[in-house]
Amino acid sequence: MLKGKKVILRTLEAADAEILQKWYMDKDFRQAYDAYDSIDLESIKEEIAQSQGGIYDPRLDKLTFLVLRARDQVPIGVCCLRNIDRLNGNAELLLGIGEKDMRLAGFGLDLLIVLLDLAYYGLGLQKTYMRILESQPYGLQNALKFGYKPEGHLRNQAFVDGKYANVFFLGMLRSEYEKLSIVPKWKKRS
Repeated sequence: MLKGKKVILRTLEAADAEILQKWYMDKDFRQAYDAYDSIDLESIKEEIAQSQGGIYDPRLDKLTFLVLRARDQVPIGVCCLRNIDRLNGNAELLLGIGEKDMRLAGFGLDLLIVLLDLAYYGLGLQKTYMRILESQPYGLQNALKFGYKPEGHLRNQAFVDGKYANVFFLGMLRSEYEKLSIVPKWKKRS
């Protein structure tokens, strides 16, 4: 388990499949979080079974965690490091708060810091990156505000709601993360 101030991250268990399916079927959630293969319950169970292994298992190129609210350990979301490239030291970061009433409740910052600490210090990565749809301006704004840097975009890369959408790429180096003033301030909070 990985612990922050407001969230706890734990590896997925077979019993999590139904709650994941509920979130994966939510259109708004799917636009922000696409680190799953199917919304079929059996496929989700299979994906969970395949993801078993230690966090530091060098064979895994994807680590997925259930996000729990720290105060009562209620599941509120899911997060993932995928396309983990240990040779080149980078991975894609994805965050998804599945419970609609928790999406703007301030869990994202804590979740991001816990996951980035794992990426940079636990796994020794040098860079994390995000892909954000243009239809997710809040996600784009928050990533930029946190300190992610724009690295470009792909035009008409995703087909969403019957039309093509641009996908923005943002990245952050470990050295940039270490210079962020918000991280030590957040970690000091009680």
